[in-house]
Amino acid sequence: MGLSNLFNTGNDVEETLGLIESLVAELKDPDLWIGIGTDVLFAVALIIVAGIIVKVLNRIIENYFTFKSKAELKGKNPKPGNAKRNKTLINVLQNAVSIFIWFVVFVMVLETFGVPVATLLAGAGVVGLAIGFGAQSIVKDMLTGFFILLENQFDTGDFVRINTSGTTVAEGEVLSMGLRISKIQGYEGELFIIPNGTINEVINFSKYNSISFLDINLSLTEDLDHVEDLLNSYAETAMDADDSLVEKPQVLGLNDIVNGEAIMRVMLITQPMEHFGATRRNRKAIKNHLAENGVYISVPSMDIQDFDESVRKGEE
Repeated sequence: MGLSNLFNTGNDVEETLGLIESLVAELKDPDLWIGIGTDVLFAVALIIVAGIIVKVLNRIIENYFTFKSKAELKGKNPKPGNAKRNKTLINVLQNAVSIFIWFVVFVMVLETFGVPVATLLAGAGVVGLAIGFGAQSIVKDMLTGFFILLENQFDTGDFVRINTSGTTVAEGEVLSMGLRISKIQGYEGELFIIPNGTINEVINFSKYNSISFLDINLSLTEDLDHVEDLLNSYAETAMDADDSLVEKPQVLGLNDIVNGEAIMRVMLITQPMEHFGATRRNRKAIKNHLAENGVYISVPSMDIQDFDESVRKGEE
């Protein structure tokens, strides 16, 4: 038994030495290093070419939508939301092109080094099927994002309110929109990152013109017909002073009488989400315009004569 083991050990050593010698011989073979160098150079060339193709295609996409935007602006009825829509499509298409090209390059590089890509993909299919149940939310997010984009529910730059099951989860400006998540910046600068699959309701404030009602409190002693004429004269020149207005302000007339004050109402129609600033600017301008013509905004007052009389009777 001992001699047999010794002989077997010797054979193993010889086999090991033979393998090492054959490995060293292969490493010394110039053809091996030439092949490896060729594969590396080919992979580097693929990466460089892919980078160039991605940049060229991204530039083509950007130029196409830029040209499309200019053509729309030259049209008879350009839509203000088209620019934001084009910006959203540029981001989504550029990301899709980049992902597709780099995936193809990755597969080609693996094949260059002799990696069995088909076997890996088959294995990945089995693994993907196994983890698919756990990735349902991701699939839902991407499908919802696709339909948000397809149905043009909102674009980058829109001001929206996002509801989930009737509860508001975010309100603000859309910073970016992707297939899986959307980023929304709130009033105070907070950033909401929302999975698209959780979006049930979208209220978009940026699709159509905004409407604001501007109320002006006046004394009941004022000649309301004269005030209305002054407001109409102001409305004739308001659009020249405020670019956010899309129509001439409409003087709706006497809206209510509250606490001894007559309330005149003016309706402003502005570009989307411009009504806040337009209301403040026009309120100031209307106040100055009325004051120049001898009409002043009413200040609430209280007649204390009856109050003093009641106190006097109480003392008696």
